[in-house]
Amino acid sequence: MNFLKKFEQKMNRFAIGGIINYVCAMLAMGTVLYLVAPGFLNYLILNPIAIMQGQVWRILTFFVYPPAFTGGNPMGYILFNALAIYCIRSFGTIVEQVWGKFRFNCYIILGVLLNVAASLFMYLVVGFPMVLTPVYLVYSFFFVFALMFPDMQVLLMMVLPLKAKWIAYAEAAVYIYYFVKGDIYTRVQIFVCILHMFIFFGWMVLAGETGYKQKKRQKDFQKKIKPMVSNKTGHKCAVCGRTDKDSPGMEFRYCSKCEGSYEYCMDHLYTHQHVKKPDSPQ
Repeated sequence: MNFLKKFEQKMNRFAIGGIINYVCAMLAMGTVLYLVAPGFLNYLILNPIAIMQGQVWRILTFFVYPPAFTGGNPMGYILFNALAIYCIRSFGTIVEQVWGKFRFNCYIILGVLLNVAASLFMYLVVGFPMVLTPVYLVYSFFFVFALMFPDMQVLLMMVLPLKAKWIAYAEAAVYIYYFVKGDIYTRVQIFVCILHMFIFFGWMVLAGETGYKQKKRQKDFQKKIKPMVSNKTGHKCAVCGRTDKDSPGMEFRYCSKCEGSYEYCMDHLYTHQHVKKPDSPQ
């Protein structure tokens, strides 16, 4: 709808670029605090009783919470959280580059507000002081990535190559299991996460352009360039100059936003500056 596009254009200048870096910094802070000062962490997490008493900063510090728990070994706890934060940042960065900073800002802010609303609702209406965490919100970045690029190959645990859609299916099965077997805290957080994605993707569909219409255009473009890619004798990244001979396992693809036949490796496909004639690739 036009008014959604106009609103986005008007508010885009206020969006925070690279907001995923701030999110991951807070996750890392929570990981460290849990080890060295777990008591202080209790002053930052989302607590509806404390918010009603005036501690509104908890809304801003919502992401100060470890994204992974292993129990027992501190070294294993640090390694798993470091890996989780790395994956969250990687997928979040790609989603932001595809959507643009404004929509990605809105996705994160909406997720925080829905969690705050659910926490306050459970306390004020049901009388249950529910402390919610950002774990399912930050892991939803991967579901969003899988919806946009289901056939893209990713490395599970940085070792096993799998298509994004299969990892998303497995994670969805885990969510269903925890929703059925988990406690009230887990069920509310999963429900909020699913509601969040439905609301946001509904907006994307209404706004058009970078929603499912763009996904269809991307698929059509990939079909058009597939014969051209298969007929080439080699691949070369227009940014770093890397070839398929230098990196046999690396994928190379063309960018639909660049004017001309410019090919990029997966390290630069989403990070390069788009070429506009008569510019040269940068």
